[in-house]
Parts: sequence; structure tokens; C-alpha cells
Amino acid sequence: MISSPLITYSEQRERLQSLYDLALELMALRDLPAVLDTALRHCLALTESQFGFIGLNSKNNKLLDLVAIRGFQAAKDFYDNAHLIPLRPNVFARVVLENKPIRSSDVMTDPHRVGQPRGHPTVHAFLGVPLRIREEPIGMIGVANRPGPYEDDHEHLLMTYAAQVAIAIHNAQLNEELAIAKAELERKVVERTEELREAKDALAQKADHLQRLLTETVTVQERERQRISQDLHDGLNQLLVGAMLELKSGRERLRNDDLNSAAASLQQVGEILHQVEGELRQTIYDLRPPVLDALGLVPSLGRYAEQFTARSNIACQVLSEGEPYRLVPEVEIGLYRIMQEALQNVGVHSGARRATVAVNFASDLLTLIVADDGCGFDEAGVLSSGDGHFGLLGMRERAESFGGKLVFKTRPGQGARVEVWVPIP
Repeated sequence: MISSPLITYSEQRERLQSLYDLALELMALRDLPAVLDTALRHCLALTESQFGFIGLNSKNNKLLDLVAIRGFQAAKDFYDNAHLIPLRPNVFARVVLENKPIRSSDVMTDPHRVGQPRGHPTVHAFLGVPLRIREEPIGMIGVANRPGPYEDDHEHLLMTYAAQVAIAIHNAQLNEELAIAKAELERKVVERTEELREAKDALAQKADHLQRLLTETVTVQERERQRISQDLHDGLNQLLVGAMLELKSGRERLRNDDLNSAAASLQQVGEILHQVEGELRQTIYDLRPPVLDALGLVPSLGRYAEQFTARSNIACQVLSEGEPYRLVPEVEIGLYRIMQEALQNVGVHSGARRATVAVNFASDLLTLIVADDGCGFDEAGVLSSGDGHFGLLGMRERAESFGGKLVFKTRPGQGARVEVWVPIP
């Protein structure tokens, strides 16, 4: 080991002042590159070195990353190719591996030398000291090529520097991590705020749709009650009045012993009551088709399709694929009502010549499709207008009420499709 000559009092004061200046400058810095460059500049000046570097351990502690170089102008490709040094026993890496200062009077003849990358200046005198946090090495400071060999006081001084630099580097790294975490948190807050705003808007729109749908539903219910009342008054009431008149006529004929005429009156009463039965059956069927409870979805769809064809002169075909199975009553009547609404729209708005109702029974999914070859419509325009088109919203809400999903597939002039998907547990 090379002994250290005695240093003068003024030199000692100068070095202490340098340490103090370094501490003040590092305390004011938060940016890691600035901390590294400042620390390296002071180290070179203090040891009268030509050039030096600061290396930090990789996360797996297998590589040393040269994060700062000072004293020679390295080409960009040099740094890109040579900034990672394997942590294996050599003149430089021993500082980290052995966690102690390493000195060499001439690296070119040092037994631990393993060569240097192309473009690196020749290294003669060298001093490296570890950067430590809680006595564990996180990297190193290396200085090289002072006019004479590095001595004990250079080593002690650089170790003192390294203790301050390690803390500054650690604080700068924590500051960087904090800044990254803060930026990420702010980004997530912005994203979450936007999501909440969109959700709030969607919820408000949904509430508005539901309110309008509820109003329309009440109106439709009142119209349906009025229709049933009118049908009963115009149909059944007139028939019953006719039956009572015939019964009165039959009683008078019996008093007059006109048995043939009385029998004719009774027969007329029977025919009228038969008509009453038919009218009542149709009214009950409109309220809830008995065939749906008795036979299931496909037969009830077929029955309604026949009635729709007879009323509208639009050919309607029901197709079934897969082995039919029963669903809970709420789902079956929901699908039936969706089909009713869809075909009513076809009959009123589409101008179609043909319509198709298709049901697919898969093991985990039931699909109902009502399609026509009519004029189609602009879905977005219809749903946003809210002008008498609550039937579309009603179908969608009905499907969602029993866990299904409903979509419209249509374009003006290209027909329309209503598709309902119901997951099967």
C-alpha cells in the first residue's frame, strides 16, 4: 500500500469546504441525472482525476449500469453498447462484489484486468469506492488517471464523498419513484373521473329513458284497457243484448204455444252465446295465450304468426332449431311479448312482404330473431327522437329484465332484425 504524505492544514480545510459545498449542492437537487453529474464533477476535482464514472447495480445485482460518465466524450453508440458491465471479478466490479475500495496504480498491468470496450480511453491509475445504503452496496464511484497514484487520503476522502452521494442518489431515486407514482395516480384519477362522468351521464340517460318508458307503458296500458272495454261493449255487449231479446221472444212464443218459433229463438240464442264464447276466448288469449302455458314457446309463436299473416297479409314463418325446452314463465311470456311488439312494428312501419321468426335452442343460450324484408330504419335516430318509438326501448328493457340482451340490426332500405339472446343456466 502506498503511504499518504502529510496534508497541510489549508489543504484539510479546503477538502472540508469541498465536502460541505458538495453536501449543500446535493441537498438542493431532486433530479437523478443532476445529482450524478454534480457528484462526479466534485469527485474528479477533489482527486485531481482525468475522468470517472458512477455505476449503479441492476435490479438483479448481476450488472453494473454506468449511469454517469465525465472526463471524456463518449460516442452515443459506445454508451448504448458498453454501459452495462457484468458484475464479475475484475478491477472495477470488485468494488461492488467485495464492498470495499479498490485501488490500482496501473490498470493496464493489473492482474484483475479483463480488457475494456472499444472507444474507452486507456486507464492507468484507478480508485473505486462503493456506494452504500445501510452498508449494502448499490453501486460505485470510479475515478482514474490522476497525475500520480491514488493514496490513502484520496480513498478516505472519496469514501466520505460516496456516503453523501449514495444518500443523494437514493433520495433522487425515491423522488423519481414518487413522481412516477404521482403521475400514475393522477392519470388513474383522470380516467376514473371520466369513467364516473360517463357513468353518471349514462345513468341519467337511462333514468330518462325509464321515466319516458314508464309514462308510455302507463299510456299503453290505459289504451289497452280502453280497447278491451270498447271490444266488450261493441262485441260482447251487443251479442248479449241480442241473446236477451231472443230469450224474451222465445218466452212469448211459448206462452202462445208456438213451439216451432220458440225452438228457433232458442237456437238463435245458442248461436249468439257461441259467438260470445269465441269473443271471450280471443280476449283471454290476447291477455295471455293459454297455448304458451300448455305447449310452450314455439307453438304459441306459430299461432300468433298465423294470426299476424291473416291480419296483415304479410307472410310470416316460424323456424325452430335445436331441441325445444321450457323456460320459466316470466322468460317465455317476455319473449312472446317481444315477438308481438316486433311483428306489430313490421305490420305498421316496415312495408315488408315477408317476415321470419326464428328460435334457436342451444344448451347454454336461447336466441330469438324476428326479421323482415321491409324498409328498415335508422336505429340511432329512432331511439334518440323519443317520438312514439318507445316500443323499441320497451323490448330492450323487457329483455334485460329477465337477464337477456336485445339488439337491433337494420339500415334504411335493407330490412330489420331484432335479436334476443337469453343465457341458459
